[in-house]
Amino acid sequence: MKSTFPYRILCICAALSLSCGIAFSQQNNRSKVFNPLTDKVEVNHEFRGVWLTTVRGSDWPRKIHVNLSRLKGESRQEQKQRIERQRDSQKRALVDVITKIKETGSNVVIMQLCCNSETYYKSKILPWDHNLTGVQGEDPGYDPLKLAIETAHGLGMQIHGWFNPMRVGSVDSKRVKKHPCYKHPDRVITYGKTMYWNPGNPEVIQYLYDLIYEVMSNYDLDGAHIDDFFYPDGLREKLELLPKLRDSLKTLTDKDQIAALKKTINSLSDNRKWNDEAWYNKYGNGKELGRWREENVNKIVAAMHKAVHDAKPDAVFGVSPGGRLVNTQKLYADPQYWIAEGSIDYLAPQIYWQHGHRIADFKKVLDSWEPIMKGVPCLPGLAAYRYKEKGFDTMDEYSVQVEECRQADYVQGNIWFTAHSLFRPDFMEHLKGKIYPYPSLVPKLGTSSDVTPAAVTLTCSNSVLKWEKSASAKSYAIYKLYISGYSPDGFSAIWQGGLVGQTADTEFAVQDKAENYVVVALNGKEKSHPSNVVFVR
Repeated sequence: MKSTFPYRILCICAALSLSCGIAFSQQNNRSKVFNPLTDKVEVNHEFRGVWLTTVRGSDWPRKIHVNLSRLKGESRQEQKQRIERQRDSQKRALVDVITKIKETGSNVVIMQLCCNSETYYKSKILPWDHNLTGVQGEDPGYDPLKLAIETAHGLGMQIHGWFNPMRVGSVDSKRVKKHPCYKHPDRVITYGKTMYWNPGNPEVIQYLYDLIYEVMSNYDLDGAHIDDFFYPDGLREKLELLPKLRDSLKTLTDKDQIAALKKTINSLSDNRKWNDEAWYNKYGNGKELGRWREENVNKIVAAMHKAVHDAKPDAVFGVSPGGRLVNTQKLYADPQYWIAEGSIDYLAPQIYWQHGHRIADFKKVLDSWEPIMKGVPCLPGLAAYRYKEKGFDTMDEYSVQVEECRQADYVQGNIWFTAHSLFRPDFMEHLKGKIYPYPSLVPKLGTSSDVTPAAVTLTCSNSVLKWEKSASAKSYAIYKLYISGYSPDGFSAIWQGGLVGQTADTEFAVQDKAENYVVVALNGKEKSHPSNVVFVR
């Protein structure tokens, strides 16, 4: 990732007489001493997200139910005690998973809050998720999202809400009678054995706006996030590809080719039907069917983006589409349009392949997003769940992927799928030791009403860094510098900042001596340029 605040220190610092000393160039100690005349300081801020998956309890609650039913032979006192134990166990597990995410070196939790149109927070629109108690709609006796936010923010992390907007769930699932899919059956389409909200119904767009606005208004989330569940996979092939394949079949004479093509045709010619004809006739306005469906998805993305910013202007809204653009377009999703229209604050394509993959080589897929981004940050999703699979035999594959992302100007970090995959001891050790050796602040995403604070002037006395309060600054980040590279001529060094602390005070005691330090003033999303460089003796 390129520097958020590259800053060349050009002032001559010899005039400053500091007890700890300003770093001057010495050819015999260039690994330790900063040259203010030639060297460059870069302070990188990196989005290090982790998807915390709740569908089927994958990362949490991991089959820890709060069983509210009275068990056979159980007294009311025993019931109360059991429920409290189960509730405490579920709460501890949530705190533990978020704490472990912090321990990986990550700085953003992306928590799945609504998968099959049930929630992990108090909502007037949808019922409680059945994974909490085993029964949809039962109040677990506490607010998981409130606890998650308190935990993440208490650890210095951001937390974003993750939604699967179109999925209602299996037709066989048990739902409360007041579920909106029963109250508004005209908003739902059943495709095979799965129920979806119908993007062609304008009421669904308003419903999704209301859903996001509710949670962003009632909770201190830093953002909202949706993944790649739009129209069901395969619809576009049926609409556009299947007729062409059938025509091609008429021209073939080779038996093997005919057999292969028939197999493909049969796989697309299933009995599932997406019945949106009435809605298309009513709202299509003469557009081609595929184009009308794309516009429906565009409206949904725009509505959810608006809901986030209406409720909380400085929060962000992002989408995580399939890793290859062609796969995303099959779902009638058009990231290029969202970027052009300003409907998203970031894009997180799920690039879940390894280097050397025959169809989707990681680097080639990553590079394919560059011309699309046009100023919107890219946060590629990485496949932690594939560790030890073919192509991901060692952690080296992940190290290379992260480094290639860091070298791309349009990339500002990554998101790992999924949390429990990171917690394997060797994965955790590699993350902390090699990929994230220093903590990082989250880069600025989206818009901000915060004022950019002025840079501070740094001094030092007895290993304590000191500075005057910067106007508009709410806190200060302290960075220890290390050489990350050199200029082409090899003379000028590029020093990278590793975060070692953050404080609201105007002084900070450093632990390591014989090191160079800078301080950055912070105000919400806005950050100052780095201070002058001080060498602590």
